[in-house]
Formats: sequence, structure tokens, C-alpha cells
Amino acid sequence: MRFPGPMAIAAFALIAAAGPAPAQDAEPELSEAFARADLNGDGHLDVDEFVAAIVRRVAELDADGDGALSIEEVPAADPDEFARADRDDDGVLSLGEVVGDRIIHFFGADASGDGVLTLTELEDYAERTDT
Repeated sequence: MRFPGPMAIAAFALIAAAGPAPAQDAEPELSEAFARADLNGDGHLDVDEFVAAIVRRVAELDADGDGALSIEEVPAADPDEFARADRDDDGVLSLGEVVGDRIIHFFGADASGDGVLTLTELEDYAERTDT
């Protein structure tokens, strides 16, 4: 699902983004989002840090405070991808639906299979998937 900002994968702090950004802008934003999500500063994102970043970002985007995201709260979201992530078809994305949709990208980006992400893995994944 595409969220407002330059790349959906940078959306880790992340589910932020709004369509593709020019290539020169994507790398710094991804690096900044990674640094914000890397809570312990070890240069890796584990699943807990990844999910925590999603929780923070959902709270930021949830303008009406109902604990879910409507398509209006994520204006750059692709309607088809939003509908796909809306597993219960209620027209909004719960935190669980967002985490479920995004966690696929965590494991897709983990090229080494070690259960943590490096910035390089995220950059490579973003380039490979154009997210």
C-alpha cells in the first residue's frame, strides 16, 4: 500500500509516504526514517522496532483519533491497495491490518534472513520493489 511521502518502504516510521519521490530525495528520507525507527541505535531494525514505528505513524495519521485509518487520512494511498489491506472490508484500516500489510515488507527486505533489517537491505528492497 502506498502512503503519503516519497517511498512506501520509507514508511517504516514509517508507513508515511506519498507516491514515488525523485531518486535524489528517496535515499535521505529512507535513511532518516530508518534512524528514527532504530530505537536502540544499533544500526538494525528488529521486528519490535519496525512494529513500534508503524504504531507511532498510525497514531500520527489518525486525525480523528478513532484508532483506525480511513482513506481520507491517507490521501495518497492507492484505493485498490487500501481495499486489499482492509481485510474486514469495513472501509478503514485498523492497526492490526496496517501491521499485517507492512510486516510482509519487513520479511521481504530481510535479504540475509537474520530477522533484522539494515539500511542497505531497505535501500535494496525499495529499489527492487519500487516502493
